[in-house]
This record gives sequence, C-alpha cells and structure tokens, in this order.
Amino acid sequence: MSSESESSALASSGTGDRTSPSSWTSVASSARPGNSDSDLLGLFLRNNANAPRLDSSVWDFLSLRDLYQLRSVSKGTFAALERVEYNRCRDGKDYLVPFPAYPGVLCTSSDVKTGAGLFTHQLASLRAMHKAENNNTAFGALRGGILGDAPGLGKTITMLALIASTSGLRPVEPKEFYDNDSIDEHWKLMRTNPAFRVEILRAIKPFRGSHLYHQLALDVSPPYTDGRFPTLASFEHHVNKWMRPAVPQAQLDLFRRNVVAFKAGLDKRNRRFFANEKGKRLLFERNLIPCSTTLIVVPDALLEHWAEQIRRHVNLSVFADTNNEGGSQGVVYIDGVGDLSTARFPLNHKNMGLPSAFHLLSHMIVVMPFSRIKQQFSQARKRQREDDATVKSESYASSSPLLQLRWFRIIVDEGHELGENEAGSHVTQFINEMGAERRWVMSGTPTTGDEDSLDFTAKGLDQLQRLLLFLRHERYGSLPEGFGAANGRTQSWSKKQQAKSAWDSDVKKPFLKKQQDGREKLYSVLDEVMVMHRKEDIGLPKPVFKQSEAKIPVDANVQSAIINAVLTPDRDEVSILTKIGIPERQQQLRPAFSAGGQTLFDALVSEYLATDDFQASVDEGQAKFIIDGIRRERLELGERGGAIIDGMTAPITAATGLKGVGGAGYCDRRPIKAVVYSNSHNNLLSVAEYLYQSFGNEPIAELLEGKIEHMSYELGRFRNNYKEGKHCPICDAWNDYTGKNITSCSNRLLEVCDANNILFLIEPERIIRAVGPVEFSSSDNMVAGTAVDMNRLGGAPLTKYGISHKHWRIGDVLCIDARDPHPLLRKRWSEEKWAEYGSARCMELAASDSYQGRDNYLGSLPQSESPGEVFVRLNKFQPCGRFHSRPRWSQRRKKHIGWYRGPLFEDWQMGGRRIAGVEMQRQKEDTFILLLDASLSHGLDLSFVTHMFLLEPIDDAALLEQVTSRAHRLGCTGPVTIETIHVWQQMDASTRTFAKQLSSTVEDETNKKTARAVCDHCFRSFANIDLAEEHELTCDRNPSGAAIVDPFHLSSVYRDIRPPAPMIVGAPDVNTSEEEGGAM
Repeated sequence: MSSESESSALASSGTGDRTSPSSWTSVASSARPGNSDSDLLGLFLRNNANAPRLDSSVWDFLSLRDLYQLRSVSKGTFAALERVEYNRCRDGKDYLVPFPAYPGVLCTSSDVKTGAGLFTHQLASLRAMHKAENNNTAFGALRGGILGDAPGLGKTITMLALIASTSGLRPVEPKEFYDNDSIDEHWKLMRTNPAFRVEILRAIKPFRGSHLYHQLALDVSPPYTDGRFPTLASFEHHVNKWMRPAVPQAQLDLFRRNVVAFKAGLDKRNRRFFANEKGKRLLFERNLIPCSTTLIVVPDALLEHWAEQIRRHVNLSVFADTNNEGGSQGVVYIDGVGDLSTARFPLNHKNMGLPSAFHLLSHMIVVMPFSRIKQQFSQARKRQREDDATVKSESYASSSPLLQLRWFRIIVDEGHELGENEAGSHVTQFINEMGAERRWVMSGTPTTGDEDSLDFTAKGLDQLQRLLLFLRHERYGSLPEGFGAANGRTQSWSKKQQAKSAWDSDVKKPFLKKQQDGREKLYSVLDEVMVMHRKEDIGLPKPVFKQSEAKIPVDANVQSAIINAVLTPDRDEVSILTKIGIPERQQQLRPAFSAGGQTLFDALVSEYLATDDFQASVDEGQAKFIIDGIRRERLELGERGGAIIDGMTAPITAATGLKGVGGAGYCDRRPIKAVVYSNSHNNLLSVAEYLYQSFGNEPIAELLEGKIEHMSYELGRFRNNYKEGKHCPICDAWNDYTGKNITSCSNRLLEVCDANNILFLIEPERIIRAVGPVEFSSSDNMVAGTAVDMNRLGGAPLTKYGISHKHWRIGDVLCIDARDPHPLLRKRWSEEKWAEYGSARCMELAASDSYQGRDNYLGSLPQSESPGEVFVRLNKFQPCGRFHSRPRWSQRRKKHIGWYRGPLFEDWQMGGRRIAGVEMQRQKEDTFILLLDASLSHGLDLSFVTHMFLLEPIDDAALLEQVTSRAHRLGCTGPVTIETIHVWQQMDASTRTFAKQLSSTVEDETNKKTARAVCDHCFRSFANIDLAEEHELTCDRNPSGAAIVDPFHLSSVYRDIRPPAPMIVGAPDVNTSEEEGGAM
C-alpha cells in the first residue's frame, strides 16, 4: 500500500475532534494529552513506516464528515484504532471504546473543566444501541428500538453520543427492483408516440425556472425519430449533463425523483407489486432523497432542553464542514430558531416556515417540535385533497420537506405519544409516514397508565404494538408477505390492521389468557427492541417524600348553618343552602334532608368543600404553606453558611459515589430551588396569585402552556438566575429578552392632563394613589374627571392603582409625584435634546390628530407650586415605543407617521448618520420558584431542584415517578424533597364535638392522608409507613427484596428485560466494532 493510500486510510478512520485530538489515546502507549504521538495522526505515523511527514495542520482541512467518507484498508492502522482508550467515564475507570466512539460529545470547554463523561450505564446503552442498529442491515429492516432508561438517567446525552458515533453515514439505498427489460420495451414503444410528451415534460418540470428550460423541452420532446435517446438511461444522462452547470443540485435531485416514479410507470410487469402496501412503501422510499441527517421530534416544552443540551455538550466545530474556517455552522438546525451556532438563549423562536429539504439535509441534526409536525400534517392533508392524489409517493410527500427526505435516523422524544392514541394523533400519523433507515423511541415510560389498574396490561399491549408500527417491526409493524392471503383477507385490508391482527393473535390474546407462549413471544419482541436501565441499577440518592397538611378554616356562618340544618326539624332548605353557598344543589340534597342526622351533616359539608369559595381558601392555604416552607428553608440555608453555587457546575452523582451525601457531617448547601406542581391548570394559577403577592415577580418563573420562546425564557430564568434584556434609552424601563428581538419599549406610559390643561407623559412609578370618591368630592384643587372606586381594584387600596394597567380607565383622577428627578426614576432629558430628536414634529402630528393620536414625548414636567403632589386626569396610556416611534410611511393610513430620531434598541441610519442601538444586558435575579403545569412536566432536566410541592396527591405510581424524576435524576447533587400538601377542613371545637356525636365520616380525622407513605422503589402510595415498609420487602423493584410477581402483568415483563451488559474495564468491546450498515 502506498503512502498516499495509507493517508487515505487514516483519513477514513480518524476522528474529527480537532479541538482535543489527544483525548483518544493508544492502549499500547502511555502517552497522555500534550504528547503529539497520542493523537490519531501520531498513531498512524507510528504504525506506517512509509507514511508521509504530516503536521497537525492537516486537521484544518479534514472534518469528521471528511474522515468518514473513506474506509480504512490498512490492517495495521485499523487494528490500532480498534483499541483506543476512553478516559472520560464518570466512575474514573478506563474503558476501551472502538473507533469512532463518540467524538465531539462531552468535550466542550465546560465539560472538560468539570470532567464530564458518560456513565457506565450510558456506555452499555450505547453499545446495545449500535448492536440494535446493525443486527440486520437490509433495506427496510428494523434498525433501532426503544431507549427506555428510567426517567432521569441521561437519555438525551446517550442519544447524542449515538448520533455523533455515526456522523457522516448515509442510509442504505434500496436495491434495484425494476424489471429493466420491461422498462426498455415500453420505452421503445413510447419514444415514437407524441402523446408521450406530457410524461417527459412532467419529468423535467423542476427546471422550469431555468433559462435553459425552453431549449431542453424542445430537445427532449418526443417523438424521437432520429435515434435520440434509445433508452431511458440515455435520456436521464442527457438531461443531467445539459442542466448540471445551470441549476442547483436540489433541482437535479427532484428530477431524479421524477425519473424514479417514471420507471415505476413503465415497469408493467411489477404493477401488481407496486399496487400492494410493501411495493408502495418501497417505491415511496426509493423516491426520497437520502441524507445523513438525524431528525429529532420533541414535545414543544423540550425544544429548549434539546437545544441547551446540544449547545452545552456537543462541540459543533468537530462536525462542521471544513470550509467553515473553524466555525460551527451547518451542524444543528432548530425549528423556528435556525442554526444553533447563531442562536441566543432563551431561544429566539419565530413563526417561520420550514426551509427546503436540501437545506435540512445539510445538517447533522434537525430538531422539530410536535407543533410543527401537526402543522405539516394539516398542510399535507390540505395539499393532498387539493391535488386529489391517491398515491402518497408523489404529491403527498412533495407537500412537506420532512416527507421529501429519507432520514438517516428519526428519534421521537417522549415517544409514548406514538402509542397513546388508538386512532393515532395527527403527530403520530405524520411521523409514521416519514421515511428513515433507523428509528428510536425515547421514553422512560413506553406505556402509560396506572400499573395497579385492571386494564393496564391490555392497554399497554395495544400501545406497544403502535410503537412497533413506528419502528417498522418485521411482523407487528409492517405488512408480512402473504399475510392477507393466508388469512383469507384481501390485499385492500390496511397494513395497520393486519399488523395489529398478527399482534393480537400471537401476543395479546395468549398473554391475557395467561398462556406461557404469549409471554415468551412478548418477552422476545421487547428484548429485541428495548434498551433500558432502571434507577435501582444505578443507585441514585433516594428522594425524600413528605406528606404535609394545610388546615383550611371553614367559615363560622357556614358551620352554624350546617348545624342548624341538622337540629331544626322544620327547616327552610332554600335559606339554609343559600347561607352555605350551594342553593343550586337543593334537588340533589333532598334525600339527605329526608334522612337527616349524620347523612345530612356529611352531605352538606361535602357539598360546601366542593364550592369555589372553599377552593379559593384551599389555594390561599396551600400558597401560605409553600411560602412559609420556602422562607424557612432559605433561612436555614443561611444559617448553614449560605448557598455554594460555583460547585454546582460539577454535579456529584451515584456514579462518583455521592460521598458523604446524607451521612454524618453532610451539609447541604445547594441553592433552594422549588417546583410547584399541579394536575389542574386553574388551581396552579390560583395558588400562583398568592405567591406573587408574597414574593413579587422576580423569584417566580412559569412553565405553563404557551409559546416555545416564552417557555425557554422562563426555564432560563429559573435555571440560571439571570435575565437578559435592554434598558429603554427614553424611559429607562427594563425590557425582557424573551426570545424575540427587542425593537421598541413595552413599558406603558400615561398621558395625563393637569388643572391647567397641560398634557404630559408620566411613568407608572409616579402614581401616588388613585383619587377615591370621598377625596374627589372634598378637595378644592381637583381636576375634572372620574373618581376611582376600590371595588375596581378588587378591594386593594387605591395606592396600588399603578401596579397593573388592567385597573386604568380614561378619565380617572390620580395624585402623582411630579418631582424631577424622582427618587425611583432617571432625570428626564432637556427640551434642547428633545428638540434635536424631533419633538417639534411630534407636536405637529399630535395637533393634526387633535391630540387623540399616538404621538407625545417624555419631556420636562410642568412647573407646580407643590410638585410633591399634583392632581391629574388620565387621558390615554400606551407603550413607550408607540409614543416615540420612528418616522416612516404608513401604507394603511397613506401618510407619514412617527417622528423620533434619537437612540433606540436597534441601530438606525438617518441622513447617512448611524445611530447606535442599546446593547443587550444581563441582570441577576433570585428566581427560586417554578410553576410547573402537568402537561409540560415530561422530559425536563431540573436536576438542580431541591424541593417539589405537589398541590394534589398523585396516586398513579408511573406519573409520580415521572414528576419526581424531573429533579431525581443524573446530575443532582443531593436528595430532592417531594412534599404533597394535603388539605383538611378546620372546624370550630363545638362543630367537631357535634360531628363526633353524629359519628360523621367527613370529620373523622382517621381519614387524613398525612400518614401516607411512598415506596422508594416503585413510587406506589400506601396509607401509612408500616404498610409501605412491609411492601418494600416484597417490592418487585427492590433489588434486595423477595418480590412475588404476577408473571402475566405487563410490568413484570419489563422488569425481566435485563440492562445491557456493562463494558469491561481495560478490554475492547467487540460488539460495537461491527461494520455500520450505512453506505456512503
């Protein structure tokens, strides 16, 4: 082998980690980082005597993609590369990971600083996933599975490592399945037929925009009487040769797709094959554009999580094209954001259209939220109806860029979504339609539901089959050959129904009938597709479960009405129910009134506890409990010496021993971070109102149903304790950066009028109070206007008027502080400066609109004898940016509007002079509470959280584990406290005595749930600690327990799936060195 080919061999096997090539070292060498012999070039030069003299500048011309384009043919180099040592495992030991391992992952500057690396269970999962993708490399085979590691075990990083290890590979092309003799025969018949011109023009349609199209159409239009284009291949070659210099590659690929469809039409012998489901799918995927891109589909709430994890743990420059001059563009595309390398955090998510398929395929990773998939489904369905298309392989695919590609890999995070809906949601239907060589479902709970429910197993089996449909399982997710004929069914019966029927007959029905062959078949299928670890396999610190009580006092008048109702024989039911606040329940309570005694007492109490009035008291009581708890924890943290923040960058976990955590002398000095969780959106919002009243806005972040950019902004505040934004150069108000560019100030200013009818602008901070009816009628210096009633403010004092614009009404009379400078505000600009910025033009525009328009400016305040307090009337209010808008032409109003020519948020050109905009700034915050809606709880990484408050008990063990795992996960530096806030109605002593005499059940304190306990292993809840401890002895998830398991419960089959075998320290893993199935 020549030196040149040896160099190519090295390039085919080398890594693209140009930033730290020394992280991959030869086992035979003791070289360590800094030794030039320890990188891949040195390794090559030591094993090849005839190698040319190369220096490290070669890395400036080669990237990982380049290196992966060639295969190593040097046995010496290949053998050496087969034994490379990985020094970044979190347990401190060395594992031998065959090339290429996962270059570029966990090697960012922050990862290197903290010693980040994969955990042993992640290495084992990575090996098992490589094996699952390469067991069968035939086109259309199942290549992938379910990454079912328990919530919180780092599935995101594991999947990124898998993507990095196959960067540059492309899907296997389908083998040629046409009958070429049949195609040539029909081509010869059609090439002399003028009617054939329609098909030819359809094939070259992608070139219509080219200046060469007209000439091309003339050249290739039949009939061909002069011997041109004797075969279809010659026609295709001519078009490609003619158009290649003039059109982009995208149009040539579209032409290739048209030719593929054209071949299928000419292949008359295979018409029956193309008419069945398997043939349609093969034709569909053959018609797609193959790419080396991995598509990751995620819930909207997790888009920021994936972007953040990739940004923090993937060195993008390793995978960037070499012509980027060391940049990192073109590696990761985030939907609605664009290239990750240029993205700001929080994400600047925009309502933007999808780029072309050819733009997407140029990236290594594309991340799409469920909302985009749903939108693409709707658009594709609409386009299909408009085109009246019946074959999905052409018009349906062409309607969405996502359906035009044959992805290298599709990953669905929180993939249980694919199995939950029996009919299949729009998201599921669209994802199942996309073409890909490899498919993965990521879910710590592949099947959802309460394990203790009677129908859990039956529903879970149906969900599993729908996941197998997405994975393209050979029998239970795709159409088996001959299946329809063997069962007497026609070929028109859908693939989905046939796969489900096979699953039901082979697995579901035998398993539900407790037949051993059904269980063996189910285990065989799951063992084939599932890669999973449980937390008991890892040994994370156990969460601390607490059951607490918030006593909610019942109104004394309500208690009295209930007692009188029981004691009074001739009672007025309507009057009693009105006093209790439930007059509409008279019809439902008549049987209770007839029974009297304990029955009536319990019924009336139960009805009252369900009223909105009592629920408002519950919300207030739970909020007070949370407020007191957080304040207590923060005070105790201060007594322990305060929070240690710098040490949080290198988390302690079970893999590093969690030394001393929870033991004697352990001092928890993590910053207090609390999550408030509820299954009820309305309850969460009600509790939040009281939290805001107590703590203010800064300490609280909201992760509620909303737009992606808002969720990203709120998570960033909670995680990082700072916010980004800009100060308005006019009013000095802070404008938060929530993902969208800040173009104008959103701080509301008020235009007011004093007793001298002078109009001027004020900031809300100047409002001392609103003027009430009494003051309005008694003052001699009052301006004309309207007094403000306290009822409008919800009972709040009139001094709170300025807090929210929702209270403001035109004509309100206010008392303001007209001092300048104001103690809380910056001194206003002089009139000379305002004149320079266009105040004269502002007044012209205001006068032309009779001072009812949007124009005014924050100029000097009118002189007053007592500027401390001035009475004014509210004339209008709007954002500062509307008062001070740039001059421009309004097409709608057909005139020039705006006037302000001073500095604003963005750079601006005026008369050849550049006015610089305001720079983005960062403000520290102390944000320690996150309001978490149940619909957005899956998949979040909140490993830094110390406390979780649950507003309702969670009886579903799987759901409780999911919620707990937001904080109880890899990366946590100590145990998380999960505190359920139970509520109990607090009656007066006399009422409790009366209830006891009646033997009331609703007032029986033995019904309190504060004695409940949760199993540390399976998260099931029990009535008391004794029952929980008794259960733990036989819990099937307790590694040291003596569990008695029902073998025909679905959960028992999951638990029989053993974790992948761990990698052996100091020995290579032969399983992962198998040849990848992808073709270049």
